[in-house]
Amino acid sequence: MELHILGIRHHGVGSAKNIVERLNALQPDILLVEGPPELDSVVQWVTHKELKPPVAVLAYNTEKPAQATFYPFAKFSPEWQAITYAHQKNVPVWMMDLPLAHTFGIEIKKQEAIEKERKRLEEEAKQEAQEEIISVEDTNPQNNVNGEELPSAETGEGPLTEYETEFARDPISYLAQVAGYDDGELWWEHNFEHKFVKNSSQDHFEGVMMTMDVLREHVPMHHSAERDDLREAYMRKQIRQAEKAGYTKCVVVCGAWHGPALKNYNEKSVITSDDKSLKGLPSTKVSCTWIPWTNTRLGMFSGYGAGIVSPGWYEHLWSHGQDKGIRWLTRVARMFRDKKMDISTAHVIEAYRLAEALAAMRDLSRPGLMELNEATQTVLCFGDSILLKLVEEELIVGKSTIGKVPKELPKLPIQSDFDELRKKCRLDITEANKDYELDLRKELDLNRSRFLHRLDVLDIKWGKKISISTKGTFKEGWRLRWQPEMEIELIEKGFWGNTVVEACTKYLLDLATQTQSITQLAAYIQEAIPAELFSVIEKLLEKINELSTISSDILELMGAVSPLVDVSRYGNVRKTDLTAINQLVNGLLTRVCIGLPNACYGLDDETSNRMFEHIKKTDEAVRLLDNEELEQLWYKTLGVILDKNGINTIIIGCTCRLLFDGKIIDETETARRFGLALSPGTEPKDAAGWIEGFLKGSGTILLYDQTLWNLLYKWVFELEQDKFLELLPILRRTFSKFDPSERKQIGEKAKKGITTINTTTSGSNVGLPENFNYERAEKSLETIKLLLGIA
Repeated sequence: MELHILGIRHHGVGSAKNIVERLNALQPDILLVEGPPELDSVVQWVTHKELKPPVAVLAYNTEKPAQATFYPFAKFSPEWQAITYAHQKNVPVWMMDLPLAHTFGIEIKKQEAIEKERKRLEEEAKQEAQEEIISVEDTNPQNNVNGEELPSAETGEGPLTEYETEFARDPISYLAQVAGYDDGELWWEHNFEHKFVKNSSQDHFEGVMMTMDVLREHVPMHHSAERDDLREAYMRKQIRQAEKAGYTKCVVVCGAWHGPALKNYNEKSVITSDDKSLKGLPSTKVSCTWIPWTNTRLGMFSGYGAGIVSPGWYEHLWSHGQDKGIRWLTRVARMFRDKKMDISTAHVIEAYRLAEALAAMRDLSRPGLMELNEATQTVLCFGDSILLKLVEEELIVGKSTIGKVPKELPKLPIQSDFDELRKKCRLDITEANKDYELDLRKELDLNRSRFLHRLDVLDIKWGKKISISTKGTFKEGWRLRWQPEMEIELIEKGFWGNTVVEACTKYLLDLATQTQSITQLAAYIQEAIPAELFSVIEKLLEKINELSTISSDILELMGAVSPLVDVSRYGNVRKTDLTAINQLVNGLLTRVCIGLPNACYGLDDETSNRMFEHIKKTDEAVRLLDNEELEQLWYKTLGVILDKNGINTIIIGCTCRLLFDGKIIDETETARRFGLALSPGTEPKDAAGWIEGFLKGSGTILLYDQTLWNLLYKWVFELEQDKFLELLPILRRTFSKFDPSERKQIGEKAKKGITTINTTTSGSNVGLPENFNYERAEKSLETIKLLLGIA
């Protein structure tokens, strides 16, 4: 059989062009392409009019879907062009790499062996501990008596040198270094991918084969050597199968590195060795399907193990291979003009001349992407690297490029379930934003909300919550915008279950098993309630109960209260039984109230600020809970903190404000404590902390309570200059948290200085202008009462 081996680089533009030319010249009667045979079931779709690259084959273990890999293809992928040629010419095409069934099976066996070894070592350690014979030498097998590093347990060889490690990872780096390149990929591009010459494809592939021959002979390979041996053994086996089937002219399209290993496919010793190495390999069942891919994801090192960082540039080279740079720079200029930037034709010409000059200095036949980027940044971006980043995203990567797959393709169970639920909820897939206002009292809207919340749990952000102008919790706002990448995310989450609800349940439970944080578990419950994942909620509550009984971390307990109280409002609208959650909240708040005063004692500034935020959130949760008994317990605890010595003033200030807002202490008492905090006997730093805690992000009280305003104004006015400069960052931080309108009003008020307190308005201390007309204001009160419905 006449055999032609065409070595390529995956996603290589020059490789793809040479493949097309060489296949047309050879006209083989069978084509073998690198890729697992499982892909044979889906490659017939390559020429389907609705399959638009970039796309990828998702191959997964049917029994354990979490074990999966992707095989991405672009229009300029050599394998894509080879398969397209075969289908157009009705030439049989076989995928010839080691079956994924074996690859997955080997990985499973390795994991089982690792787990078995781990358990064995644990058992040995327990036994040694019981016998009390553990010694430093016995527990450190990595060092021998002479202090020398022992051979690797996996390979039986000594450690790799820095030289060997570099070239085991990328053997091309050796040739690149000799040629003066820092990057092996760049050297390969300049010598094999960018130098496509018509009618020279035979010379091209002979040059590739010669290069790989030399590398395989002289460069040591350690990385994945065992797996590569198996793959090449199976490739040779496939070539022999093609010969046995009676084909007379066979073309092999494979990664350039494998080429030399396939030439001796028919030697007797090689056949014997291949049969021996492939015998008895573990196996599992594998399924495949096409999914849409993106240019950004073409950079992923998965499947073929070849990622590319500039797919947009490669696509340009595929479409305009003879372009020396002028067409590319024109595209860059057009993009900048679309962004309302002033780019002239002269700019483009100047950039092109600079790129050509750079190429000549580097002894290149034409400018490459590096030269064009440098010219773009210098001339079109005026030296601005941020503008070049825009070129990278929009053109070099082409992040908006998304592939398409036929609708009639076989789908995973979770995809079918998703489509069925989507149709049931009457939600359309569109690329444009579409807003929905859901009334949770209606069955359809409740189903929609439940469905979108479940997708949220799976991190599939099809819907984004938006605010709507309504009161209560019976309405939700969602903005839906479908992006093709979400199809990939849906398939990825299919590893967790065949339906959306099953995937949500297992995914959330898996996250829960990985954390010991009560706050995080409460956040998971917050996600699970609107998604109505009741079995998950039950297990999360059990774990929180378990952890909270042994936890002494008050911050952790407080962090859990707010999200748990927040989900309680779904009870009436969603008809959810939240009895267990309410009981848990009661227990958590009781523990918090018991331990909080002592937890606040002796804290430094950083920890006090954290405690300050937790106290605020817990107070908001208590108010939302609307439980009088718990409110009284909470405010009693705050009262203890307010009068306890040894507590940071930021916490005391916060506590005073919360008790004032809750009407536990009145205006007179608040003003007294405010005055004490700002008295001359108080350290200025402590006073500033008290103010920060008391104002807690809102300056409204300073605008309307003139007593407090005057106390604060007098305190700032009497500060010595050095103390004022020392406290300025704290004061700036405090006032920076106010709304812009509040800051503006406070600034205007500060210009007036001390405010005269008007005591003629029934004891109110709200300041009013001196020329305020009380008689005229009183005439309007009756009308205002009628408008407000006040009897």
